[in-house]
Amino acid sequence: MKILKIKSLNINSLKGEFEIDFEKFLKDESLFAITGPTGAGKSTILDVITCALYGRTARLTNPNELMSRHTGECLCEVEFEVKGKVYRSSWSQKRARKSPEGAFQSAKMEISEVESGKVLESYLSKVPKYIEELSGLDFDRFIQSMMLAQGSFDAFLKAKENERSSLLEKITGTQIYKQISQEIYQTYTKKNDEIKLDESLLGNIELLSNEIVNEKTLILNNSKTNKLELDSKGNELKKVINWLENLQKLETDNTKYIQEFEQVTLEKENKKEDFNRLDLVNKALNVQPIYQEKNSLTQIINQDKEKLEKLQKELEDLKQLLQSKTNESLKTKDELDKEKVSFDTNSKKLQEVRILQTKIESKLQNIKELENKISSQNEQKTKLNEDLKVLKINQEKIDNDLKTINDYLIKNKNDESLKEEISLISKNVNDYKDVVKLLKQIEEKVQNNSLNEKTLEDSFTKAKKEFDEIKVLFDSKDKEYKELEIQTSNFNQKESNNRDRLKSIEKLITSIDEYKRLLDSILKEENIISSSKDELKTIKTNIEEKTKLITEIQTHIQTLNDKREAELLIAKYESDRANLKEGEECFLCGSKEHPFVNHKININADETTSIIAQKKQIFDEENRALRTIELNLSKLETKIESSILELNKLSKSKEDIEQVFSSLNFILTDDSKTNLEEEKQLLEEELRNIIKTRDEKEKVLAQRDNLQKELNAKQTLVSQNEQELYKLKSSIEQLQNEQIQNISKKQSLEEELSKVYSKYELIFDEKFEENFRTIVSKKDSFIKNETLKKELDLKLQNLTIQLKEFDTKIISIESNLKTDAEQFSKISTETKELQTQSKAILDVSDLDNFEKEITAQFNTISEKYNFLSKELVNLNSKDESLNTQIIELNQRLIDNSTKLEETKQNFNNALTENSFTSKEEFEKALLSKEQREELFMNCKTLEEKYTQIQTLKIDTAKKLTEQKELNLTDKELQSLDDELKELQTAIDELQKSIGSLEKELEINALNNKKHEDKIKELEKKKEAFKVWIKLNEMIGSASGDKFAKFAQGITLDQLIYLANKHLQILSPRYELQRSSDSSKLLEIEIIDGFQGDVVRPVSTLSGGESFIVSLSLALGLSALASQKISIDSLFLDEGFGTLDSDSLELALNALNQLQSSGKMVGVISHVEALKERIPLQIRVMPKGDGTSGLNLN
Repeated sequence: MKILKIKSLNINSLKGEFEIDFEKFLKDESLFAITGPTGAGKSTILDVITCALYGRTARLTNPNELMSRHTGECLCEVEFEVKGKVYRSSWSQKRARKSPEGAFQSAKMEISEVESGKVLESYLSKVPKYIEELSGLDFDRFIQSMMLAQGSFDAFLKAKENERSSLLEKITGTQIYKQISQEIYQTYTKKNDEIKLDESLLGNIELLSNEIVNEKTLILNNSKTNKLELDSKGNELKKVINWLENLQKLETDNTKYIQEFEQVTLEKENKKEDFNRLDLVNKALNVQPIYQEKNSLTQIINQDKEKLEKLQKELEDLKQLLQSKTNESLKTKDELDKEKVSFDTNSKKLQEVRILQTKIESKLQNIKELENKISSQNEQKTKLNEDLKVLKINQEKIDNDLKTINDYLIKNKNDESLKEEISLISKNVNDYKDVVKLLKQIEEKVQNNSLNEKTLEDSFTKAKKEFDEIKVLFDSKDKEYKELEIQTSNFNQKESNNRDRLKSIEKLITSIDEYKRLLDSILKEENIISSSKDELKTIKTNIEEKTKLITEIQTHIQTLNDKREAELLIAKYESDRANLKEGEECFLCGSKEHPFVNHKININADETTSIIAQKKQIFDEENRALRTIELNLSKLETKIESSILELNKLSKSKEDIEQVFSSLNFILTDDSKTNLEEEKQLLEEELRNIIKTRDEKEKVLAQRDNLQKELNAKQTLVSQNEQELYKLKSSIEQLQNEQIQNISKKQSLEEELSKVYSKYELIFDEKFEENFRTIVSKKDSFIKNETLKKELDLKLQNLTIQLKEFDTKIISIESNLKTDAEQFSKISTETKELQTQSKAILDVSDLDNFEKEITAQFNTISEKYNFLSKELVNLNSKDESLNTQIIELNQRLIDNSTKLEETKQNFNNALTENSFTSKEEFEKALLSKEQREELFMNCKTLEEKYTQIQTLKIDTAKKLTEQKELNLTDKELQSLDDELKELQTAIDELQKSIGSLEKELEINALNNKKHEDKIKELEKKKEAFKVWIKLNEMIGSASGDKFAKFAQGITLDQLIYLANKHLQILSPRYELQRSSDSSKLLEIEIIDGFQGDVVRPVSTLSGGESFIVSLSLALGLSALASQKISIDSLFLDEGFGTLDSDSLELALNALNQLQSSGKMVGVISHVEALKERIPLQIRVMPKGDGTSGLNLN
């Protein structure tokens, strides 16, 4: 993957639009620098790349913060190449209306092919995923691959032991291993607690023994049988009691209904007059509509006659008023015609005068404007003359000042050359001061280094002697360790074989015990299934018999219900049948023959109802018994299924164990377990011997490693002393050379400055700085006078131009004044002529008032005429309306009189038809609606009451006779009630006992099922938990360190391997390795090839060497993160600021080596030395307002 081009718009400090085309910029080069002051925006270029590709940056969590301040939109765009194809990815964002104050809108992303322009993806959430699939790099791996973490690895190398783990985790992104370790430990703990809780709950489930269950079942069945017998006896008693109570009630009701019927018969006879009166009222209702119509017509005719007289009088008054208004209207019309002639004449004159007045007013306005203009021009002329005097005075002053300045410049002509020479003189003076100061410092350093040289030589000799002594001890211990290494070379294989065999033996012993247990369980379950199947057959036979019996009872009940309904129907029509008369129609069927009137039908519906109740009770009891048997069947089937499942499970477990035996080539015999236990003891003893020998070897290894550390420390000390001694001698030699060079430079500067000083009549001596300030003062004074001369020349030139302009303006104003005076005289004459013409046409002082007066007079007469015209129209209309109403009213009177005569005749006929002898008799029979309804309700209520009591009396007498014929008992009711109470108490006690036993057995059955389910669930959990036990043993821990450190060790090994490849190119002298000390597994050591492959810690490296090692590790991480993708663009952010000149030289040489690998390398730094060594530069230059610009050199 290679970055080809980037483009940005308003990103952080890079305000505006910028574009970097790396192919055009680099051409054939690969190394470039991104330079600029701290905070200018160098790293913003990297933010543009990551944001364009992944929609986020490493430095900012919120992409909204990328947009430059006071802007309304921003853009990040990058073109990159993957596997020969070029793509363009972009990220953009806008504020509302692109206003800097607008709210942030949703960001957008897009990726497309550059060649075809085809858009591949355009969703904000999908573009980063597409780039990840395309390049094989997610955001974190891209940062690790392309943005080299040299600074992070430099911190890692210098960190303390307890800080290295977290630093390496952060650099390589291996935090996931710690999380995995913690989650495995948490899951293991959680599942272990769940299993313990389940085991505790399992022990809390209470179960009854089989003996107790059988005993309680037997008691329950006996209780149910006894209850059935008592229920039957109780039903018989209830039937007899109900018969006695019903008989007593019927006797009471019969007596009551006989008395009530006698009373209602008497009451009906007393109210006979009301029934007759109701008949007359009903007849009067037939005549009442005609009577009401006759009265209504008579009233309408009388009203119409009164209205006709009123309209005729109103019409006569209207005709007189109409004649008066017509005469008044004609008179007003003559007055209006005369006034219109006068109004038109005056209006025409008024129009002519107004035209003249408009011209007069225009002329007067012109006169006023000319007066103002003449006055303004006179004032302007006066002011110009005053300003002209001031300008002439200023001109004279400037001439005097210019003469003085010209005299100075001629006198000090020699100082003019200082304008060009002053910078060189200043540089030479500063260089001279620096050389003098530097010579003094060099002399002090030479003296100090000469004293340190002797001390370092003594220290080096002592360290070399101690190193040789420890080397002898190390060689001896290393030889002893190698002998033990040979002795234990085959221990690992042997230990592995023994441990594998031990595991097999333990597995076999466990399997043998389990196998025997399974055989016993299988036999037990087979016996349970066999006995349960026999019991199942018996229960199914019982169910079939019970079902058949219940069906028969149900059919019998249905037959009895049909019989009872027929009986009730016959009984219902018995009373109606008694009212039938021979030869009259039946009110139900219409027949005139009634054969069953005298035929007695014996009906006993109550007896049928009693039999149905008994059968229903038996039906319910049989149903309950059937449900109990079905419940037992269900429980038994569940038990058989459970046993079959358990048997299958046991058989499967037995087969699994047999497969284990087969896989281990094991044949089970009676003494197999004893033989295996003896073999186990022998193997354990052999393993203990192996461990003992290995511990001895580890002890020797620890002693050898301690000597190795001591040897490395002494070797490091020797190397340091040797290196410091070499550096010190080199430093003394370098200082002496610098001293000679600076003395020569000092003499050269003295000669050059002496010449310059003498030119300006000054001496170069101990006061050279004070004399230099004099030279600077001369230069400043000359430049100041030159500048002032130019300013005065310009002012004089401007004054001359102003004087000419003033003269021209004054001449122009005088000419204008003459022309305006002539114009003023002409307009005044024309105005007087127009005023004379106006007065001749119409001599009035106020034209508007005159116009109002004539208009008001004309309008008054016009409005009066219009009002009279409208009034006449209304009066004529009213006259027509009154005539029409009178005609219509006369016709209606004729029609209604004819109709009234017909209605009177109809009324007399209706009286005769309804048996009324006179009008007075009819009116007496009329009642109000309330009175009529009250009479009707009284008669109706009495009739209904009579019929109801008659029916009840007949029915009660019939039922009483039927009940007496039954004669169920001779006992007293109280005696039967006492007997029933005793029986019911016994039934209730039995029912409580049955309910208690059923509930107890049901709870036990549920507990049994729950117990079995819990055991199965627990077994499954324990089986699944084995995986978490193993995982926790291997990598689980509460802190997460167990797996994290293991993974970090592997990651560091991979990093070191890849870093060494790059180190061979950057600096073949060094090679990296991980420390073999178990307490320092994350420490990196250096193998120095120039010192006999001596191993030393990275803390002994110089700044430049440390930079190279860190860079190698960063390149290794890039290769590790990018996996199979070739990363051809690398960026190195800072890392140079803390390097001294020698270390910086070494780092730059390493970067030149990296350039030769063909990768594009961008170095981001503010170090000045980079400008000389890396010619290609992207300069980030601050503008002074918080923003920066880019300059590509």
